[in-house]
Amino acid sequence: MITVFTTMLKGMLRDMHTLFWTIAFPVLLLLGLGLYFQQPAYSVKLLGGILAMNVLLGATMVTAFNVMSHRNRGVYKLLRATPFSTSAFVAAMTAARTALSLIVSAVTITAARLFLGVSLSPLSLLLMLVVLLIGTVCFTAIGFIAANLSRDESNVNMISNLISFPMLFTSEAFYSLQQAPAWIQIFGSLQPFHYFVQAMNLALDPIGSLPQFGISMLILALFTVICLGAAVLTFRWDNEAPARRNSAATMSGGPS
Repeated sequence: MITVFTTMLKGMLRDMHTLFWTIAFPVLLLLGLGLYFQQPAYSVKLLGGILAMNVLLGATMVTAFNVMSHRNRGVYKLLRATPFSTSAFVAAMTAARTALSLIVSAVTITAARLFLGVSLSPLSLLLMLVVLLIGTVCFTAIGFIAANLSRDESNVNMISNLISFPMLFTSEAFYSLQQAPAWIQIFGSLQPFHYFVQAMNLALDPIGSLPQFGISMLILALFTVICLGAAVLTFRWDNEAPARRNSAATMSGGPS
């Protein structure tokens, strides 16, 4: 499992597409908006939104494309012939994605500190680490689900967009939804990114908000367990076999 983890992490760090969209783009967006408005309170809010958005889009879209690419190249057919279980493979790739997310978040926070003057307390950094860990696992699992439901690259692109962008637009990552229609607010409260953003904002200013932070994290953790279970149950080693049957056979120790 450690070998699979390190191999996947190295592959992500060598992929120029991944490096641009998960490191260069969020840092440039942070600096562009932060330097334009030059408001300390807005810079803190912007940092939380950028970190959350980067985890969402990186974990869902990039993970979905990686899973689809590996499947099309026959990598999973080779793994299927080994004793490596579905749950272990999902865990290894999720861990690699989480490690990359933490690296990207550290770069983004450092840029906010150096260029925008954002100062974070040790408690805020600790709480943000917890939020990033659980949030990345949750949305990486959603990326697996998007790939598991897809048959080709165009299909995975459509499904990833249909999952991630409604989550982003019905959250308060970059704006308030207080004046939004009631159905948008209700939809937002029913999806995990809402609680991820909420927990991230509370972590940035934790004084007096720890009980609410704990509730948001509990709900996010429940979403994470559900999404991980769905990712394992729908996982397919190839594009032909039915997802549930193939996954069940793999977890029982034999190919379908």
